[in-house]
Amino acid sequence: MINKQLLKILSISSAITGAIIGIIPLIPALVSLAFLLIMFFVAPFILIYFKHLNLIKEIATEQTLTISALAGAVSFLGFAVVYFPLAFVLNLIFKIQDFIWIKVLVTNIVFLIPMVILMSLLCALLNAFSGFITMYFYSFLSKKNK
Repeated sequence: MINKQLLKILSISSAITGAIIGIIPLIPALVSLAFLLIMFFVAPFILIYFKHLNLIKEIATEQTLTISALAGAVSFLGFAVVYFPLAFVLNLIFKIQDFIWIKVLVTNIVFLIPMVILMSLLCALLNAFSGFITMYFYSFLSKKNK
């Protein structure tokens, strides 16, 4: 079961991870790397980090899926909060053609908010899957070493 303290640490660490990943796609050549990281690799990173800090004692499937899904959703929200404003400002200052679609999104807030929510749910789903696979291999390797 997830307690409030673990949920607070999970939210903060996921938001910080998403914010850090939100800086990466400001270099146009690294956009696909940033989306790959935010879609699949936030939950494994958070789960291994929590396991290293002994915040997660036993590896339960429900706990793993919950932590992974929350990590994915919150990390994309942190990503969006950092990436969209910075890309908008870069487009205004430097007129970079790779960020022209950001100007359209930010000016059309009615489309931006549902898109961020849907992408957050997609990140939650994909991170839940990758987190489950990570903890499956983690528990398999820990049983094999015993």
